[in-house]
Amino acid sequence: MTEPEPTILIIEPDATLSFELKEALEKTGRYRLVVTDPGISVRYIEGYQPAVGIVGASLDLHGCMKCVQKLKIVDPAMPVLVFFESESLTGGSLSGPFEAVYGVRLGMSPSDLGEILNRAMAKRAETEPSLDFPVLIGSSHEIQKIRTQIDRISDKDITVLITGESGTGKELIARSIHYHSPRRNGPLLKINCGALPDDLLESEVFGFQRGAFTGAHKNKPGRLELAHGGTLFIDEIGDLSLALQVKFLQVLEDKSFSRLGSVQDKTVDARVIAATNTDLWKMVREGKFRKDLYYRLNVVHIVAPPLRRRKEDLPLLTDYFMNKYCYELKREPLELPSHVLDVLKAYAWPGNVRELENVVRRAIVLREWDFIFKELDLDLPLDKPDEKWPLDKGSALIRWGEGRVRRFMEEEDFSLKGIAKKYVAEVEKGAIMKALKQTHWNRRQAARLLGVSYKTLLNRIAEFGLKQ
Repeated sequence: MTEPEPTILIIEPDATLSFELKEALEKTGRYRLVVTDPGISVRYIEGYQPAVGIVGASLDLHGCMKCVQKLKIVDPAMPVLVFFESESLTGGSLSGPFEAVYGVRLGMSPSDLGEILNRAMAKRAETEPSLDFPVLIGSSHEIQKIRTQIDRISDKDITVLITGESGTGKELIARSIHYHSPRRNGPLLKINCGALPDDLLESEVFGFQRGAFTGAHKNKPGRLELAHGGTLFIDEIGDLSLALQVKFLQVLEDKSFSRLGSVQDKTVDARVIAATNTDLWKMVREGKFRKDLYYRLNVVHIVAPPLRRRKEDLPLLTDYFMNKYCYELKREPLELPSHVLDVLKAYAWPGNVRELENVVRRAIVLREWDFIFKELDLDLPLDKPDEKWPLDKGSALIRWGEGRVRRFMEEEDFSLKGIAKKYVAEVEKGAIMKALKQTHWNRRQAARLLGVSYKTLLNRIAEFGLKQ
């Protein structure tokens, strides 16, 4: 039985360019060529089972990124050829977040194109498929800086310290370092220092000998020993006790450790990547963290930026999570209205990318975005309860309201009076709820924030049926 021809999926909305691409590809070998447009869903891409994805030259950078994201959700190792006409858009513009993305100039000879295709497919055949390959989404200066750091240090066997707020992607950065390093075929093991008490943490990391404590009926290797030849990711290292800090210092200084209950040292070949959301240097000054361990960890320091400092990445991140969860949850694509995106951009995202991911996942499940206005604290960060809403936050509320008006007009009764009444009620209710949440339900402070009397606020709370 002959092998089926590999499928090449061409995403190009321009009919002339898609015809030229098909014509060029037909001269490079025997392939099943499928042409589609950028609106194709991830589920349909999976149905074609493409061996190679091609993104046409008529798309801008953002459009290309969205298409590459969809292809990579189906198969992270899939070779993707991005055709371009101008110097401003090349494969290099996209190769940062993703593996196996090749820039191809439009008009390349069929022989050169065939050589790139064959090389990409050969490399794909050698690659072990991995559904959890780490992808750093974004084109902001902060993310580009992190990618550059990863490229420079991945092949250097040095310790890395990653700092940043919760939810900023510190573990994703650690995984990216591992998967781009010579240790990529070795294990990547994680230990969270804040998740276990000291005695359990010590046995989990370093292992134990039989008889070391009650219940230790047999020898057990720890995470450090099991990470031999690979990488050990130590999360929340700031939660380590001073006693365990000494043992970790020994690991970093001479690559040796001893199991709990043993006097025999073992050697280990594992790269250590540590992460924390606390200020370790402040802990050093306070005597809560060893200075020598701090310097051993801080050979290279990577800072994971909060989402509020890379708002330009929010559309790409939202697109990525929407495609990912539509695919995983087997849901049809959900539209992201512009007024909703405005609200997302105005929000401070205290939970960072993790919070955004959860919001998008919930929207995919509920099939609507209205819950964000009720549940996201759009007034963060306001430190003083008497402050008025900043202009950008107020503008977000107005843009949200405009979206609601459009929705009201889709209903059967869209008289001017009816729309105005519903609009005012919706905005009032949302504004009152935001003020109450911001002031922790201190009604007098909320009334001052809203510029209304205390009695008026109480009447509105009763009218809208708002409860804490």
